[in-house]
Amino acid sequence: MRSNFLILLFLLFAFSSGFASPLFFPTKVKISKCLSQGSGQKELKDFYTSKYSPEERTKVAEDLALLEAKSMHQSLECIRMSGLTKEETENLLQDHSHFKEIEDLLFSYYENFLLSDEKTIRLSAYEEKNLKTFIDAKRELMERLHQAEQQSISEKLLPISTFQNIYMALFLQHWEFYQTAPDFLKEGLFD
Repeated sequence: MRSNFLILLFLLFAFSSGFASPLFFPTKVKISKCLSQGSGQKELKDFYTSKYSPEERTKVAEDLALLEAKSMHQSLECIRMSGLTKEETENLLQDHSHFKEIEDLLFSYYENFLLSDEKTIRLSAYEEKNLKTFIDAKRELMERLHQAEQQSISEKLLPISTFQNIYMALFLQHWEFYQTAPDFLKEGLFD
């Protein structure tokens, strides 16, 4: 049971926090050259576990957000330059939406798991409120990211700064939650 919890918690943080490439989802449209699995797990682990000063941590978060934003922008630019037909673009948007639905279902499962009586009984009222706030904020930021991706695929490519700001908010939100989360939620997160 503990290992399931650790896996779920790891995946919760992994969604849009840099463990996977910013734009990587299954699709029938032939644009695989535009999508990549990416990397960055070591840098992200260092971001959470190192003893950076607040200024250094902000700089690392800015650098990570810029790297993620550039990767996202390159993928989206590649898609737009691929000369997709209107039908292919619609199919790509459907695949992207389907992936988002799956991601939302998984996120709901993790949310229910983390907010189960078994887990919340170990939390103080403050910790439970903090966890709920983190989940709500993460859901909102993920929705903004999804909308920015959709708009960049279907309408016009948004600037890198749009994605950088979303990633920066995600990194800092995760950092704040990580600092106040009880140890039993952080145990084995990066093992």
